[in-house]
Amino acid sequence: MADIITQKTMAKALRDHAAGESYDVADGRVAGLELRVRPRSVRWSMRTALHGKRTRYDLGPAVAGSEDVGGLSVDGARSRAAKVAEMCRNGHSPATFLAALASGVSLETQIRIEAARPKPSWTWEDAKKNFLAEMLRTRREDTHRDYRGKLQRAVLDVFDGRPVDGITRNEMAAAIAKVVGEDGAGASMAEGMVRVVRRMWNWLAEPARQAETSVAEGVMAKLSAPERTRVELGEEAFDPDEEDGYTPDPIEIGRALAVARLGCLPERIGLGLQLMIGTVQRRRAVTGASRWRFRTYDEAAGEQAWYVPPYFRKSGTKRGNRSHLVPVVGFAAGAAARLDKLSDFEGSEGWLFPAGKASRSGRGHAESGLFNDWLAAIPGVEFSPHGARYAFATYGERDLAFTQGEGKLILDHLEGVELKDVTGTFYSSDPGIARKRAMMKAWTEWCDHWTAKAVAEDRSLLNAEVMGKTIRAERYKFKKKKKAA
Repeated sequence: MADIITQKTMAKALRDHAAGESYDVADGRVAGLELRVRPRSVRWSMRTALHGKRTRYDLGPAVAGSEDVGGLSVDGARSRAAKVAEMCRNGHSPATFLAALASGVSLETQIRIEAARPKPSWTWEDAKKNFLAEMLRTRREDTHRDYRGKLQRAVLDVFDGRPVDGITRNEMAAAIAKVVGEDGAGASMAEGMVRVVRRMWNWLAEPARQAETSVAEGVMAKLSAPERTRVELGEEAFDPDEEDGYTPDPIEIGRALAVARLGCLPERIGLGLQLMIGTVQRRRAVTGASRWRFRTYDEAAGEQAWYVPPYFRKSGTKRGNRSHLVPVVGFAAGAAARLDKLSDFEGSEGWLFPAGKASRSGRGHAESGLFNDWLAAIPGVEFSPHGARYAFATYGERDLAFTQGEGKLILDHLEGVELKDVTGTFYSSDPGIARKRAMMKAWTEWCDHWTAKAVAEDRSLLNAEVMGKTIRAERYKFKKKKKAA
């Protein structure tokens, strides 16, 4: 326990200082208050926490006696230390207060001096650049792309050239509100921008870079987007696809598969669409698939077992470190086998969809949006890659005797296994895996049925030349639209 500093302690400290000694004496009456004895001076200091960070503040020189003449007596130091502790508890830095006392000017004058002194900060452009570089280093590429898109909206250009420490919450809220529009169509984008801006300001205020940015903690903590436009169920503005996700008609699934098998698409794209629809896994899991995660067992001829690693789950970091087992059957197994052969070359590193030489991301596999434009360019197909998952859940219960919610066995990645844990005997006999295999067999057969039906209704799905030209023309329009945007 610290001793209470007395006049006797002070007298000894001043003698020791003259003798060239160095040590600190903690005061037992005021937590954090210390008398610092050094060969050149004897000074008071106060250690306390500001915004969760322990900081030492110099209170001034120490003097003997009970008068604060030429420095601080014991009582004077305790009084000043108590004021510093109170300011820090309330979240205010005592630096300006102490500077005013040290210089002998009023606190109001010192505040004006501090305000006039330029502070180091980053411009809006530099802050975005540095923040996005950190997100690319620490987050998934999709997250980086999302953050970049939201921070590059034109409404935020009003901050170009501005130091970020001078941008206020009200200014940011006003800029983001312009995204919503009179019809409220941009509400979702505005809410996303608020999340990204708050994350960016928290990062700018972290101790590691606060001295460079001068951004105070909590500036954007209460930033919010405008409330959404009220929409009643049953009004024309209500779109059930936005509420529940778009479930494609069965014939759309058939058309997509018919084109994927026709040979009018690049080989990997056609096989990838078949693998994605046939396994109903997320697009990122498919584009990031490795040949080393697929296993075959003698006990299950014509099938493959795909061990989807936890990284590709929607919340992979919170679901443990074990894999999700997906039986790959029917046309999906055939597509996987052909993709495996295509990846059997030096430099592929085993990825079924290698990134290629043009990639600057550093990852070995293709980006997650590889299939989106190709799928959207197929005539009569309106669903996104995620639509196959909606279809599996919806039509599995309607047409394939799945019990309510049973589709989660394939879709939700709830269980965890390791490649070495599953032998061929276990794969062919375990009841849980057996049910999965039955579900995937029923699903791929259902897909084959609707593929045949789509071809019967539209014979152009058998003409690779016509279909190829149609798809290329549609993709060309997409590229022109993207470039114009």
